[in-house]
Amino acid sequence: MDRVLLVGAEGVQSAARQLRESANDMRRAAESIASENERQRAFLDDWLQRLAGAFEDHATMLRQS
Repeated sequence: MDRVLLVGAEGVQSAARQLRESANDMRRAAESIASENERQRAFLDDWLQRLAGAFEDHATMLRQS
């Protein structure tokens, strides 16, 4: 099948490539943000568990005194 190239088609193809590349960049950025959010959530969960443990230890000490 022969291809017919219309005037301005190269520009449209170039724009499509740029849009595809930009979409891939945005997808990678979103994945990176999601990964960092998960890492931060795990850190904060651990920190809150430690804080709750410290409060519980303090409450136990107060009850014993």
